[in-house]
Amino acid sequence: MAENNQIPTVRQIAEQCGVSQATVSRVLNDNYKHGFSVSQEVRTRILDVAAQLGYRPNLAARNLVQRQTKMIAVLGTDLIIGWPGNIYQTIINASVRSLHTRGFDVCVSVPNLEKSDTELPAWRIDGAIVMQECSQRTIDVMEKNRLPYVVINGLCGPTGSSVIPDDIDATRRVINYLYDLGHRRIAYAGPTAGHKKHRSIEDRHDTYLASLKEYGLKPIEGHDKIFNSAPAFLASVVLQNQATAILAYDHVEAIKILHGAHSLDIQIPKQTSLVCFNDEYMCTVVTPSLTTMGVPLRQIGRIAAETLLEHINSPADYKPKLIKLKQELTIRNSTTPPPK
Repeated sequence: MAENNQIPTVRQIAEQCGVSQATVSRVLNDNYKHGFSVSQEVRTRILDVAAQLGYRPNLAARNLVQRQTKMIAVLGTDLIIGWPGNIYQTIINASVRSLHTRGFDVCVSVPNLEKSDTELPAWRIDGAIVMQECSQRTIDVMEKNRLPYVVINGLCGPTGSSVIPDDIDATRRVINYLYDLGHRRIAYAGPTAGHKKHRSIEDRHDTYLASLKEYGLKPIEGHDKIFNSAPAFLASVVLQNQATAILAYDHVEAIKILHGAHSLDIQIPKQTSLVCFNDEYMCTVVTPSLTTMGVPLRQIGRIAAETLLEHINSPADYKPKLIKLKQELTIRNSTTPPPK
């Protein structure tokens, strides 16, 4: 390691290896253009000495030479590092793996919006992946600067792309599944007050209403209310309004409904069936295990990364995209035909 806590330099590596600084720089940056070559022995020696000294490349200097940072920012960190097991952790893990295999680094910025009017990092980046949403000012800055970006499960500006689960198709299929089981009184548990506004909130609720109308059914009272208390919700839709099935906005609310049902001595699925969006691990370990409409999380993350890289590598030919991905119904123990 470098002595006195000094940052090791290319010059130090060159002196120890007995080669020029230019040779060290090219080897460390894997730059073999314009006829440059070096023996495997010299290359190995340079890499070994660099590792021993704890050398790390100067990203700012590399960016000036390459005119590219090879750095992608992830915006929306409150979703990523928030409640354990949320869907965005799986999505971003898939995105990061895809970006790493293409030679890109990923940074997560947690901006102080009291001091800055955008959520973009202070350093240069080649592009951004937005988890669900960011401020309109951030969108405006990315649009103005022609920064490539992709929004996951949210809306973007004219030059950005968006990757979303097809909630309209998924909700239709869930209602059709419950209808085929024989359910005619189907309730909907909407999002909590803590959910940020994004398109799945409207798509799922509006499609719930439209699907019931197609079947000649009426919505159960409470479908348009904020979900605050599972016992209060169940007392209203099941005990008072005799709902035989419930579609929950996500797996977190479904698990709360399971606990609430136990406290009210409501039997799921014997008395009322329960199905939710998001097929997370917790859905398989609760009792009864939850029937789910699963968002293809890893596919979303991978496609978002690939779409962003396409924009970065071919900006002149790139055309903004809206990519909708089909969700998968997994039937478990929380749904059954309604009681006779």
